[in-house]
Amino acid sequence: MSLVSRRPRWYPALVWQLLKRAEIPLRVGAAITVAYLGYVLLARYTSDRRWAARQNNGQLSAEQNAKFAATYGGSAVKILQFYAREGSITDDQSTVICYGVVNAKSVRIEPAVAGVYPALNRCVDVSPQHDTKYTMTAEGSDGHTATAEFTLAVRPDLENRPRITSFEVVKHSLESGKHYFTIGFAFQNARTVMIDPPVFSTIEDSAPFGQWVVTPETSTTYTLTVMDKKGRKASRQLRVEVPQR
Repeated sequence: MSLVSRRPRWYPALVWQLLKRAEIPLRVGAAITVAYLGYVLLARYTSDRRWAARQNNGQLSAEQNAKFAATYGGSAVKILQFYAREGSITDDQSTVICYGVVNAKSVRIEPAVAGVYPALNRCVDVSPQHDTKYTMTAEGSDGHTATAEFTLAVRPDLENRPRITSFEVVKHSLESGKHYFTIGFAFQNARTVMIDPPVFSTIEDSAPFGQWVVTPETSTTYTLTVMDKKGRKASRQLRVEVPQR
Protein backbone atom coordinates (compact mmCIF):
# COMPACT_ATOMS: atom_id res chain seq x y z
CA MET A 1 0.00 0.00 0.00
CA SER A 2 1.39 3.44 -0.87
CA LEU A 3 2.29 5.80 1.93
CA VAL A 4 -0.01 8.39 0.35
CA SER A 5 -2.71 6.10 -1.05
CA ARG A 6 -5.12 6.85 1.81
CA ARG A 7 -5.50 10.42 2.96
CA PRO A 8 -5.44 10.88 6.75
CA ARG A 9 -8.25 13.06 7.97
CA TRP A 10 -5.92 15.44 9.75
CA TYR A 11 -3.67 16.22 6.68
CA PRO A 12 -4.28 19.71 5.32
CA ALA A 13 -5.35 19.64 1.65
CA LEU A 14 -2.16 21.38 0.42
CA VAL A 15 0.15 18.88 2.16
CA TRP A 16 -1.88 15.98 0.81
CA GLN A 17 -1.56 17.22 -2.79
CA LEU A 18 2.23 17.67 -2.42
CA LEU A 19 2.71 14.14 -1.12
CA LYS A 20 0.52 12.70 -3.84
CA ARG A 21 2.56 14.44 -6.53
CA ALA A 22 5.84 13.30 -4.92
CA GLU A 23 4.90 9.60 -4.86
CA ILE A 24 6.53 8.69 -8.22
CA PRO A 25 9.80 10.61 -7.56
CA LEU A 26 10.03 8.95 -4.16
CA ARG A 27 9.74 5.52 -5.73
CA VAL A 28 12.36 6.39 -8.35
CA GLY A 29 14.67 7.77 -5.68
CA ALA A 30 14.29 4.64 -3.59
CA ALA A 31 15.11 2.43 -6.57
CA ILE A 32 18.23 4.49 -7.36
CA THR A 33 19.36 4.29 -3.73
CA VAL A 34 18.97 0.49 -3.64
CA ALA A 35 20.88 0.11 -6.92
CA TYR A 36 23.70 2.35 -5.68
CA LEU A 37 24.06 0.42 -2.41
CA GLY A 38 24.16 -2.84 -4.35
CA TYR A 39 26.89 -1.46 -6.63
CA VAL A 40 28.97 -0.31 -3.64
CA LEU A 41 28.70 -3.68 -1.93
CA LEU A 42 29.59 -5.57 -5.13
CA ALA A 43 32.56 -3.30 -5.82
CA ARG A 44 33.85 -3.76 -2.27
CA TYR A 45 33.46 -7.55 -2.53
CA THR A 46 35.29 -7.65 -5.87
CA SER A 47 38.04 -5.41 -4.52
CA ASP A 48 38.48 -7.61 -1.46
CA ARG A 49 38.73 -10.73 -3.67
CA ARG A 50 41.37 -9.10 -5.88
CA TRP A 51 43.34 -7.92 -2.85
CA ALA A 52 43.24 -11.39 -1.37
CA ALA A 53 44.45 -12.89 -4.65
CA ARG A 54 47.36 -10.45 -4.80
CA GLN A 55 48.27 -11.13 -1.19
CA ASN A 56 48.16 -14.87 -1.77
CA ASN A 57 50.19 -14.44 -4.99
CA GLY A 58 48.91 -17.71 -6.40
CA GLN A 59 50.26 -19.86 -3.56
CA LEU A 60 48.19 -22.34 -1.58
CA SER A 61 47.40 -21.62 2.05
CA ALA A 62 47.67 -24.42 4.62
CA GLU A 63 43.86 -24.75 4.60
CA GLN A 64 43.74 -24.95 0.79
CA ASN A 65 46.54 -27.49 0.78
CA ALA A 66 44.63 -29.61 3.29
CA LYS A 67 41.46 -29.50 1.16
CA PHE A 68 43.29 -30.45 -1.99
CA ALA A 69 45.24 -33.12 -0.19
CA ALA A 70 41.95 -34.67 0.90
CA THR A 71 40.55 -34.39 -2.64
CA TYR A 72 43.58 -35.87 -4.36
CA GLY A 73 44.43 -38.42 -1.72
CA GLY A 74 46.75 -37.95 1.23
CA SER A 75 49.57 -35.50 1.71
CA ALA A 76 51.91 -36.63 -1.08
CA VAL A 77 53.23 -34.08 -3.52
CA LYS A 78 51.29 -34.11 -6.81
CA ILE A 79 51.47 -32.28 -10.14
CA LEU A 80 47.93 -31.46 -11.21
CA GLN A 81 48.75 -29.92 -14.58
CA PHE A 82 51.75 -29.02 -16.75
CA TYR A 83 51.30 -27.85 -20.35
CA ALA A 84 51.95 -25.06 -22.87
CA ARG A 85 49.17 -22.81 -24.11
CA GLU A 86 50.01 -23.66 -27.75
CA GLY A 87 51.05 -27.02 -29.11
CA SER A 88 53.69 -25.33 -31.28
CA ILE A 89 54.98 -21.82 -31.99
CA THR A 90 57.23 -20.10 -34.53
CA ASP A 91 60.75 -19.16 -33.53
CA ASP A 92 59.93 -15.47 -33.08
CA GLN A 93 56.94 -16.04 -30.80
CA SER A 94 56.47 -16.51 -27.07
CA THR A 95 53.90 -18.54 -25.18
CA VAL A 96 53.09 -19.50 -21.59
CA ILE A 97 53.61 -22.70 -19.63
CA CYS A 98 50.88 -23.41 -17.07
CA TYR A 99 51.21 -25.70 -14.07
CA GLY A 100 49.62 -26.60 -10.76
CA VAL A 101 50.82 -28.57 -7.72
CA VAL A 102 49.67 -29.55 -4.24
CA ASN A 103 51.75 -30.41 -1.17
CA ALA A 104 54.93 -29.05 -2.76
CA LYS A 105 57.56 -27.06 -0.88
CA SER A 106 59.51 -26.30 -4.09
CA VAL A 107 59.02 -26.44 -7.84
CA ARG A 108 61.46 -26.10 -10.73
CA ILE A 109 61.26 -26.33 -14.50
CA GLU A 110 64.15 -27.32 -16.77
CA PRO A 111 65.36 -25.59 -18.87
CA ALA A 112 65.16 -22.89 -16.22
CA VAL A 113 62.06 -20.69 -16.33
CA ALA A 114 61.73 -17.53 -14.23
CA GLY A 115 58.93 -16.96 -11.73
CA VAL A 116 58.23 -20.59 -10.82
CA TYR A 117 57.05 -21.45 -7.30
CA PRO A 118 54.45 -23.81 -5.72
CA ALA A 119 50.96 -22.78 -6.83
CA LEU A 120 47.66 -24.40 -7.64
CA ASN A 121 47.34 -22.66 -11.00
CA ARG A 122 50.08 -20.47 -12.45
CA CYS A 123 51.38 -19.57 -15.94
CA VAL A 124 54.85 -18.26 -16.84
CA ASP A 125 56.28 -16.84 -20.08
CA VAL A 126 58.73 -18.75 -22.30
CA SER A 127 60.31 -17.95 -25.69
CA PRO A 128 62.20 -21.02 -26.94
CA GLN A 129 64.04 -20.73 -30.25
CA HIS A 130 63.96 -24.45 -31.09
CA ASP A 131 62.09 -27.62 -30.09
CA THR A 132 62.38 -27.82 -26.31
CA LYS A 133 61.48 -30.53 -23.80
CA TYR A 134 60.35 -28.97 -20.50
CA THR A 135 60.56 -31.04 -17.33
CA MET A 136 58.87 -30.05 -14.09
CA THR A 137 59.95 -31.37 -10.70
CA ALA A 138 57.93 -30.74 -7.55
CA GLU A 139 59.37 -31.69 -4.14
CA GLY A 140 57.26 -32.32 -1.05
CA SER A 141 58.14 -31.67 2.59
CA ASP A 142 58.95 -35.35 3.03
CA GLY A 143 61.61 -35.20 0.29
CA HIS A 144 59.60 -37.15 -2.27
CA THR A 145 59.31 -35.70 -5.77
CA ALA A 146 56.88 -35.78 -8.68
CA THR A 147 57.83 -35.05 -12.30
CA ALA A 148 56.06 -34.26 -15.55
CA GLU A 149 57.31 -33.27 -18.99
CA PHE A 150 56.23 -32.26 -22.48
CA THR A 151 57.93 -31.03 -25.67
CA LEU A 152 57.10 -27.66 -27.21
CA ALA A 153 57.67 -27.67 -30.98
CA VAL A 154 59.15 -24.54 -32.57
CA ARG A 155 58.61 -24.03 -36.30
CA PRO A 156 61.03 -21.87 -38.31
CA ASP A 157 59.47 -18.55 -39.22
CA LEU A 158 60.56 -18.70 -42.84
CA GLU A 159 58.50 -15.71 -43.92
CA ASN A 160 60.30 -13.35 -41.55
CA ARG A 161 63.79 -14.83 -41.67
CA PRO A 162 66.64 -12.96 -43.36
CA ARG A 163 67.03 -13.76 -47.03
CA ILE A 164 69.06 -12.43 -49.94
CA THR A 165 66.87 -11.81 -52.98
CA SER A 166 69.61 -10.80 -55.43
CA PHE A 167 73.41 -10.81 -55.58
CA GLU A 168 74.89 -10.29 -59.03
CA VAL A 169 77.22 -8.36 -61.31
CA VAL A 170 75.14 -5.52 -62.77
CA LYS A 171 77.92 -3.86 -64.77
CA HIS A 172 81.36 -4.75 -66.16
CA SER A 173 83.75 -2.34 -67.82
CA LEU A 174 87.38 -2.32 -68.92
CA GLU A 175 89.34 0.89 -68.40
CA SER A 176 93.06 1.26 -69.01
CA GLY A 177 93.43 -2.51 -68.98
CA LYS A 178 91.67 -2.87 -65.61
CA HIS A 179 88.37 -4.69 -65.06
CA TYR A 180 85.70 -2.93 -63.02
CA PHE A 181 82.72 -4.89 -61.72
CA THR A 182 79.66 -3.27 -60.17
CA ILE A 183 77.99 -5.76 -57.86
CA GLY A 184 74.43 -5.23 -56.70
CA PHE A 185 72.53 -6.90 -53.87
CA ALA A 186 69.12 -6.85 -52.20
CA PHE A 187 67.78 -8.58 -49.10
CA GLN A 188 64.83 -8.73 -46.71
CA ASN A 189 64.31 -8.97 -42.94
CA ALA A 190 67.88 -8.03 -41.98
CA ARG A 191 69.83 -4.99 -40.84
CA THR A 192 73.53 -5.95 -40.95
CA VAL A 193 75.51 -6.57 -44.16
CA MET A 194 78.93 -8.28 -44.36
CA ILE A 195 81.11 -9.25 -47.32
CA ASP A 196 84.04 -11.63 -47.63
CA PRO A 197 86.68 -10.95 -48.88
CA PRO A 198 86.20 -7.68 -46.95
CA VAL A 199 85.62 -5.18 -49.75
CA PHE A 200 83.93 -2.91 -47.18
CA SER A 201 83.48 -2.94 -43.43
CA THR A 202 80.32 -4.31 -41.82
CA ILE A 203 77.29 -2.10 -42.43
CA GLU A 204 74.78 -1.72 -39.59
CA ASP A 205 71.17 -0.61 -40.14
CA SER A 206 71.70 -1.02 -43.87
CA ALA A 207 69.15 -0.22 -46.53
CA PRO A 208 67.75 -3.44 -48.05
CA PHE A 209 69.75 -2.99 -51.25
CA GLY A 210 73.03 -1.54 -52.48
CA GLN A 211 75.98 -1.68 -54.87
CA TRP A 212 79.73 -1.60 -54.77
CA VAL A 213 82.59 -1.71 -57.27
CA VAL A 214 85.45 -4.21 -57.19
CA THR A 215 88.56 -4.53 -59.35
CA PRO A 216 89.92 -8.03 -58.69
CA GLU A 217 93.14 -9.06 -60.38
CA THR A 218 91.94 -12.65 -60.68
CA SER A 219 88.60 -14.43 -60.56
CA THR A 220 87.20 -14.15 -57.05
CA THR A 221 84.27 -15.62 -55.09
CA TYR A 222 82.48 -13.13 -52.85
CA THR A 223 80.26 -14.21 -49.96
CA LEU A 224 77.49 -11.84 -48.91
CA THR A 225 75.98 -12.34 -45.43
CA VAL A 226 73.03 -10.48 -43.92
CA MET A 227 71.87 -10.73 -40.30
CA ASP A 228 68.78 -9.65 -38.39
CA LYS A 229 68.61 -8.27 -34.84
CA LYS A 230 68.20 -11.79 -33.40
CA GLY A 231 71.47 -12.92 -34.97
CA ARG A 232 69.84 -15.07 -37.65
CA LYS A 233 71.81 -15.04 -40.90
CA ALA A 234 71.50 -15.70 -44.60
CA SER A 235 74.42 -15.99 -47.04
CA ARG A 236 74.96 -16.22 -50.80
CA GLN A 237 78.06 -16.54 -52.95
CA LEU A 238 78.93 -14.85 -56.25
CA ARG A 239 81.79 -15.84 -58.52
CA VAL A 240 83.29 -12.88 -60.42
CA GLU A 241 85.22 -14.11 -63.43
CA VAL A 242 88.11 -11.91 -64.59
CA PRO A 243 88.81 -12.47 -68.31
CA GLN A 244 92.29 -13.73 -69.15
CA ARG A 245 94.46 -11.38 -71.19
